[in-house]
Amino acid sequence: MASEAKLSLVPDSMNVCPVCASTSIVIDCVSGEVLCRMCGAVLTESAPTLAPEWRKQDIENSRTGLPYTLLSHDKGLSTTISSSLKDANGKAIPADEVEAITRLRLLDRRASMQNSSNRSLNKGLKELEKIADKLGVGKTILEQAAWIYRKVLKEGFTRGRPVQATAAAALYAACRDLETPRTLKDFAAITNVSKKELARCYRKMLSVVDLQLPTIDLMKCISRVAASVGFCERAKRRAFELVRLAQKSGNLIGKDPMGTAAAVLYIAGTLEGEHVRQKDLAKAAGVTEVTIRNRCRSLKSFVKINAL
Repeated sequence: MASEAKLSLVPDSMNVCPVCASTSIVIDCVSGEVLCRMCGAVLTESAPTLAPEWRKQDIENSRTGLPYTLLSHDKGLSTTISSSLKDANGKAIPADEVEAITRLRLLDRRASMQNSSNRSLNKGLKELEKIADKLGVGKTILEQAAWIYRKVLKEGFTRGRPVQATAAAALYAACRDLETPRTLKDFAAITNVSKKELARCYRKMLSVVDLQLPTIDLMKCISRVAASVGFCERAKRRAFELVRLAQKSGNLIGKDPMGTAAAVLYIAGTLEGEHVRQKDLAKAAGVTEVTIRNRCRSLKSFVKINAL
């Protein structure tokens, strides 16, 4: 794999190819070679590589570290004292040295958390992992939430606010950014923070860090509600068609996506002969039956015209 070379990674004399005088220089991250993209000349073979540093053939000389991650307060770059009671040769450490190593490990952990910002960051990241585990979101979303939390912490947004509310708002923003259908009610159900407080914290967070997040995909909301209720594929496709027509007409602007998804599924199920109670749809979408009836009433004339 080759990537664009950064000027900080190669010497100044290698910014221009001596063969063809081209400035298009790339780095092979696997072999560590600096190459010219135009003529293919190898400028050096000792560039920093991004490949993992381990050797499986020689176990005694193998060495590796934690991967780079935003889920750790030190990003996985610091060196920690191992908790193993054996040395590099596999022999047991003498008993008189175990106490000293344990004491050193304790002091090292305390030194890494001596800064108040590190303690706050570590506490927030732990809270992010707990909420993500309860929601069942992937590591990609968790990494994005950790990046958002670090950004708002740097801006001083977490000062005076509950850690759980800030972490939940950051994770909700990450779900919105990666277009994963999760609602504020889902977060309020597993945390001790109300939906109103989460919404307030989320809106304030957007204004502080200037996050440009996409709107919620209505198609994914329909798929989520349909899977919870058990709709057939024919009714779900009919709901997709109705949503596309309604979006073109501008009839869904400013509407709650989950309530709209439940209403469209109810109408599509009625048209396809698959009747589902509004109570079941409301429970699956996290809205009230009144919301579904209001959305159906607003879509009634539009659906009749397109159904004909």
